[in-house]
Amino acid sequence: MGNVTYVTNTTKLDNVAIVTIFADNTIITDMAVNENANDIIEYFKGKGSFGKEDLYAFFKGTGISISDEALRIRIHRLKKKGIIQSVVRGKYTIGQKPLYIHGPDKLIRRVKKLYLSEYNELDYCTWSTNWLQDLMLHIPVRSFYVFETEKDICEPTFYLFKDNGINAYYQPNQEQIDKYILPEENSMMIRPLISRAPYRTIEKTRIASIEKILVDLYCDTDIFYIYAGSELIRIYENVLNRYTINFSTLLQYAERRKRDKEIREFMLKNFSQLVKDIIA
Repeated sequence: MGNVTYVTNTTKLDNVAIVTIFADNTIITDMAVNENANDIIEYFKGKGSFGKEDLYAFFKGTGISISDEALRIRIHRLKKKGIIQSVVRGKYTIGQKPLYIHGPDKLIRRVKKLYLSEYNELDYCTWSTNWLQDLMLHIPVRSFYVFETEKDICEPTFYLFKDNGINAYYQPNQEQIDKYILPEENSMMIRPLISRAPYRTIEKTRIASIEKILVDLYCDTDIFYIYAGSELIRIYENVLNRYTINFSTLLQYAERRKRDKEIREFMLKNFSQLVKDIIA
């Protein structure tokens, strides 16, 4: 017998319970998750990261016998409700920090529409350096946009944008960035997209995740040089302090860029108190 999910209606709509009966006859409800939420927060608050075995021990300590499958489902629901958050594979923290999310603005919506009109089946990802301003001490006068797509499509995308009045540049060097991109408003930099780069879909638009942005800032100092040095340290520190970061995602993408060891050492050197229990 497979898993069967039922919806049970009670006298009030806000008391509807989602009940899942597993093949081993373990029963988990959303209400059960809600009832444990405050206890879970209190138990793990201030303890840094914790794993499945810690959650199993917590439930056992409260007199709840739970199977591996039922624990997996309960963890999924706790994550969905924002009670716990993933930091690396198999490790979690109490969900106290928000996600780092920026939605598409007018220009991003426009270039996405242009791009999809020609390359609807291909991958892309976009973001704006303007999003880094509240993470920096010395804020640049100008910001620019980054649009990444498959390598063979970068140049055609560049011409597509230019032909439609977008101030686009294809893989500019530092001199071109200084001379053309930074002095102008709404410049769009076209770059090759590394496969399986992490992004979030917001308003049906693929927006670079903060994990990708952090890795790219570290790796591509020839392009993001105004965000390097002490500013890079400040950006990382502010992100780590303020937002939830999935370190597995960050380090997996860094590995694809062959810089995972460097970035791990960089974080341990500069932010050991924030990351040592997670990536050490």
